[in-house]
Amino acid sequence: MRPENVWVLICTYRRPEQLGALLDSLRRVDMPEGTDLEQPQVIVVDNAERPSAAEVVRRVYPRARFLHEPRPGIASARNASLEAVPESAEAVIFVDDDEQVTPGWFTALLAAAESSGADAVSGPVLPQFLHGEPAWVAEYGYVRRTDFPTGPHQRRLATNNTLVRAEWFTRRGWRFDETFNFAGGSDSDLFERMLRDGARFFWCAEAVVTEQVPAERASKEWLRRRAVRGGRVRAMKLRRRTAAVPAAVRTAAEGLARCGYGSLRRAGKRLRGRPITYTDDYYLCEGLGMLGSLTGAGRDEYGRPA
Repeated sequence: MRPENVWVLICTYRRPEQLGALLDSLRRVDMPEGTDLEQPQVIVVDNAERPSAAEVVRRVYPRARFLHEPRPGIASARNASLEAVPESAEAVIFVDDDEQVTPGWFTALLAAAESSGADAVSGPVLPQFLHGEPAWVAEYGYVRRTDFPTGPHQRRLATNNTLVRAEWFTRRGWRFDETFNFAGGSDSDLFERMLRDGARFFWCAEAVVTEQVPAERASKEWLRRRAVRGGRVRAMKLRRRTAAVPAAVRTAAEGLARCGYGSLRRAGKRLRGRPITYTDDYYLCEGLGMLGSLTGAGRDEYGRPA
């Protein structure tokens, strides 16, 4: 896998400072031996109504390809980045615009893809709390993808630190489902479809990125809202794969089951005098999100103001 044929794809929306920090970290990665490239190939898609990230890209990473995708929605932006990938590409790497990569990240991902032959390779995302890690995180927990050893990985992936062989998008024509444009979940939907189609995933513990966590996301309330949204997305996926009436029945049944299981976990922790964790709350909140989806309740993670 030649670095010249690997493209880093970044979708951004009104985050100029975070985007600049990500691009700066990409400038400083260690490149594999034997390549003439000084930095990775990068495509940046600005999904704002009017392009606002061009200046940051020009100043920090002038060799990047910059595109403006005015159609609102995260899936539309991701698909626009895929349309810009050349046919000669061997792999694409998805990262988020509020992340920063570590020096050995690029080389580790390529080496893992080469040695494993996997269709997709993912790595850890370490949260960096901008105002200090809250004391409650030690017991309650937070969104972390760090607890897997390097090796085969058959869990669902996400687009915040993942290499995918480009043939899935070039030769096979796969794209993100734009039904999930505003609710989120287009990445988990894509990787679930890949798994069903026989894709092999691999985890590379050495390919580390960090994610900036602003104050508004450093709360239990935000985590619970995230879990509710996850339930809504789960219900959307059921509707996409199942006829309307069976999907509604399955959503109601699974939502109630998750609420019940989450409630039992929480009650058991209280009886034993143990702290309730994010995982305990997640089952309950995800179930509530699934039930709420039956009435159209819920908020769009990527919704735009009217």
